[in-house]
Order: sequence, then structure tokens, then C-alpha cells
Amino acid sequence: MHNEDEVAADMENFLKGFLEQNPQYVGRDFYITGESYAGHYIPAISHHLLFGADVDLNLKGIAIGNGLTDPFHQYPAYSTFSLENGLITEEWSQTLDQGFKACQGLIYESQHGEHAGNKKLQLATMEFCQVLADTCLGNPVAPKFNVYDIRGTCDDPPLCYDFSVSDDFLNNETVQQIIGVSGRKYVECNQLVHTYLLGDWMTNLMPKVAEMLDGTDIEVLVYSGDKDWICNWRGGEAWTAATKWEHQAEFAAQDYEKWFVDGAAAGDMRQFGNFHFLRIFDAGHMVPMDQPENALAMITRLVANDWNLSETTEIVQ
Repeated sequence: MHNEDEVAADMENFLKGFLEQNPQYVGRDFYITGESYAGHYIPAISHHLLFGADVDLNLKGIAIGNGLTDPFHQYPAYSTFSLENGLITEEWSQTLDQGFKACQGLIYESQHGEHAGNKKLQLATMEFCQVLADTCLGNPVAPKFNVYDIRGTCDDPPLCYDFSVSDDFLNNETVQQIIGVSGRKYVECNQLVHTYLLGDWMTNLMPKVAEMLDGTDIEVLVYSGDKDWICNWRGGEAWTAATKWEHQAEFAAQDYEKWFVDGAAAGDMRQFGNFHFLRIFDAGHMVPMDQPENALAMITRLVANDWNLSETTEIVQ
């Protein structure tokens, strides 16, 4: 598997097989959620299900959490976010701003220019932009912060979170028998898959989001824990504002509204129509791990299609 078209086709085959084995789910309402590189997967899969696949499910909404979706608009946000949070100096931020202009030029050329699709250029672009971003790490101002949660250090490298509970669960023989994957080894990050998809890193999935917003009535929620660096909320803010759909200007012009959960401020939301961007307070890359009650309240809103923030969200027990 090398690109998002193949990812989407593979998911279509899986869902068809799942419905054949479990016909009681045919025609059900369906939601797709995920985080991080799912910022690529979710737009690709949901767009394919809506416009190209033949799967008998009723896709109602998607949620992308701290996702990499539009590298062109997200990479410059490393400078913005790092400066705002005291991770770099003003002088280095100004240098990065110039460097990210070159990064954006390479991204555009690798996607739309004369050499669009050239794998060597795609890989070189990813390396150039990532090296720039990584200069925010290990500097004298903030020498050892956790890229997934700037409030602490990475005590469990390389992913910085302890996933042993999910590892044990998904590698349990009984569980594997039930889900039909007996004898396979589950890992959080497969390096072979990662290597095959390196050329896909800089692909911009924002146009697929725009087409879904314009061509369907599904709800699109983009949310970001505001203590994450690797896919930070400033990048999420930037790409959602830049999304080229028919109500782009109206969406970008909206002020943020406070989102309350059980009476406490839990985040800020910008929204228009069926497009919603939510900054979640005091959460890193893994919002449900850091703010489980607020994450549940957020998903409850998505499923209920209730975006009126004049009333507090009550947590469903």
C-alpha cells in the first residue's frame, strides 16, 4: 500500500466483508473517527465511501483529531505554536517563517508542479520540511519536551505513551479469534507500512474534505488538543480556515465560541454549517486519553448532530 487511494479501496473491501459476515449492520448510520495520520486516512476513506464505493452504510459524520491533513498549511504552524508556547525564541521563529515558505514551495511543486508525483521530490520535500520543524526540538529554550504533550517529557519513547494495555488486549488469543485475526502480531507502528507510505506524507487531503462539505450533508469535525506539538491546534486552525468549500469565507469569519462540559470551559469552537473546528483545552495528541469525559461529550455532540453551544454539554454515563 503506497497511497490514500489504495487505503480507501482496502477499507471498502473490509467493510463489504464485514457486512457480509454481520448483515444486521447493513444500512446502519456510520461514523469514522481517528487521529494523527488518520488526517490522511479519514478524508480518503470517507470521500471514497460517499462518491466511489458501493458499501451499504449511511455515513453521517467524521471526526479528525490532531490530524495531518494539509501539510502546506500545517507546517508553518510549527513556528507559530512553538513561539506562543515559549519553545523557541522570536529570532528563531522569524528564521523558521522564511524556511517554511521554501517548504511550502516544495510541497506545491511536489503536488502540482512540473515534477508532481515524483517520489524522490516527495521524499526530499518531506525531509526538508520535517528537518525545519525538528529544529524546535532539543534547543536550549525547551530541551526535552514531549512532542505529543508539551507539558512534560517523553518518558516512554518513541511514542511517549504507554500502550501496553491495548497491546495486550489486541494480542490476546481469545480477542484475536473473535475478530478473525488469529496468529497475527499487533504493533502500534509498523515500520514497513510507514516506509511504503513515506511518499504519501505531503499529500494534501483538504480538497477531499471540501468536496464532502459541498457535495453531502455529513458533519465534519476537526478537533485538536491544545498541548500537542506534533499536529498542533494552530495547524488545525490554519488548514480548516483554508479549506476551499463554498462557505470558506463564512467559516473563517466566525468567532470562536466557548464549549462547556458539565459547566466547565472545555474548549473553543469555530463552526459554520456542517464544518466544525474544536480546540480542546489541556489535552495533548491523545485527546481521549487526556480528557476522556470531554472527548465523550464531543462525540456525543457529533452523533446527536447538536452544535448549539448556548447550553453546556452533559456527559452521558
